[in-house]
Amino acid sequence: METTSSHVVHIGFAEQHIDSIEFGEHQVSLLVHRHVAERMSYAARQRFARIGVLDVPHTLDFEDYDRAVDQMIRLVDEFAAELGPPTAVVAMYEQVTLPAARLRDHFGVQGVDTDTALLCRDKVRMKEVMRSGGIRVPAFWAVDTTTPHAYLEKIAEAVPGRIVLKPQRQAGSFGIMVFRDGTEFLAHARAHGIPDDHEVEEFIEGEVCHVDGVVRDGEIRFVSASRYIGDCLNFQSGEQHLSAVTFDDAPTLARITDFTALVLNSLRLHTSTFHLELFLTPDDELVFLEVGNRFGGAYISDSIRAVYGVDLVRESVLACMGLPSEVGTVTGILDHEGVGASGWLYSALPESEPCVVRRIRGLDTCPDSVVLSDIPRIGQTINDDITAFPTAGKFAFSGATTAEVERDIRRLAASYSLETAPRRIPHI
Repeated sequence: METTSSHVVHIGFAEQHIDSIEFGEHQVSLLVHRHVAERMSYAARQRFARIGVLDVPHTLDFEDYDRAVDQMIRLVDEFAAELGPPTAVVAMYEQVTLPAARLRDHFGVQGVDTDTALLCRDKVRMKEVMRSGGIRVPAFWAVDTTTPHAYLEKIAEAVPGRIVLKPQRQAGSFGIMVFRDGTEFLAHARAHGIPDDHEVEEFIEGEVCHVDGVVRDGEIRFVSASRYIGDCLNFQSGEQHLSAVTFDDAPTLARITDFTALVLNSLRLHTSTFHLELFLTPDDELVFLEVGNRFGGAYISDSIRAVYGVDLVRESVLACMGLPSEVGTVTGILDHEGVGASGWLYSALPESEPCVVRRIRGLDTCPDSVVLSDIPRIGQTINDDITAFPTAGKFAFSGATTAEVERDIRRLAASYSLETAPRRIPHI
């Protein structure tokens, strides 16, 4: 069939990001698993030229989409007969960056290729590349069900302190276990075994930081660097909120920006958004943790858009499509007049089952530094679907200094909470 507009393939969908998609004169098709397709609004469905429903489990396994690549190829072939061959493949989320790269390679589409996407997904491969490029990484070892116990004993001997066991291709601290020492690690291995596709790392003491931004043709056009106050690991273990505050110290920002440039160059990640995590040790050393070729999750991108006017979600779409960035000039977080620092808070939701909001506490103490928020309504049912980070509320902050923003984040985190009741399911 003759077509006058290009065919753009999107993998994965979140309704809150639909306005970032470049529909315009393009024919946009969507590949998404059944659960998401069934929950899409009618208005959203109408904007896509075709929707391909994937046989993908509704879980938090970040590998599920990659296991469905053959289904994706068949669907894109089917759509291409009507819409023309794909001219771009867009992937905004962690779980779809690798299958998107496989589709690009299969259909001869420009963009991040499979080799680079693998380096941004596989924690062993990415650290091998960093280490070969002279970038400091934690000591690490790939392990699986066939790893001899004698080898695990050697690892335990080589790590004097805490030991981390984590999946190679998950995200958000899912599946991570931290052991006090080698003895505890070996006892766990004897009792439970080691799963496939895992790695062991030394535990790095220090602050965990995240760096988010836009790179175009190898040039970092925007960069934001923050240190976590409550990080993903502690959030997943239920110990504290998830939050971060940006650095207001120019020399530290410059060091982190230079470190980020080395990382991106080592990965050959030249045109993309990125989310990098690293350690800042008590000795003031930067140590690589992991990196993704996508925008930061939780409330990171929302905060950056609200405070600095840079839409990383939109930038992800434009980069995948080979369209010009909307970041006009190279900019950083200290280039914005009136903003010394920013931050975000992702308040924990203790309830593990669906519940109804009865009361919201702590909003009377909400500081003036809050510039954006997303809180539930009274009577709203929450926690009624699988989600990577269940939350009671989200807040973005802007202030004069890092210290002031951190103070406000900690105060609101301590005072804000929801009073909920279990959701009642009517008897039939």
